[in-house]
Amino acid sequence: MSDLTYTIIEAIPRVLLLVVGVLGLIFSIKRRAKGVSGLMVGAFVVMLVATAASIVWQFVVSNVSSWVASGQLSGDELRLIFMGVGVPLDAAALLSWLLVAIAVLKSGRPSRQPGVAPHPGAVNYPMAAQPGFPNPRPGHIQPGHPPDQHPEAR
Repeated sequence: MSDLTYTIIEAIPRVLLLVVGVLGLIFSIKRRAKGVSGLMVGAFVVMLVATAASIVWQFVVSNVSSWVASGQLSGDELRLIFMGVGVPLDAAALLSWLLVAIAVLKSGRPSRQPGVAPHPGAVNYPMAAQPGFPNPRPGHIQPGHPPDQHPEAR
């Protein structure tokens, strides 16, 4: 088999990762309105860019034997090139995993936005009627108010 065939076979897992990343990005954008963190969207974007770059780099590296045969690059120069490309790709992959972890941690916390009604399963829900308003449940009188002041008690 040729170098290109080996490179294509080695790239298959990264292409699958790219497909999963695209699906994750689509689902995270669609669910953004339902409370999915923007960090999750950013994590998928970083992952897609890093994965695409690693696929391209894998095809560039498949030609490394001709680089060595040309004699224009020394071993140290090749090592420097590989480190210069490998470290940013690994850093981008690490960043995408870090963003996913932060987004997952953040999604587990309740939202504390002002003006947002509590979840129906929350404690003390439904809330008692406010003074001056009729009690929403017939037959129940709000504590601290005499029964003759409520319209329902008359």
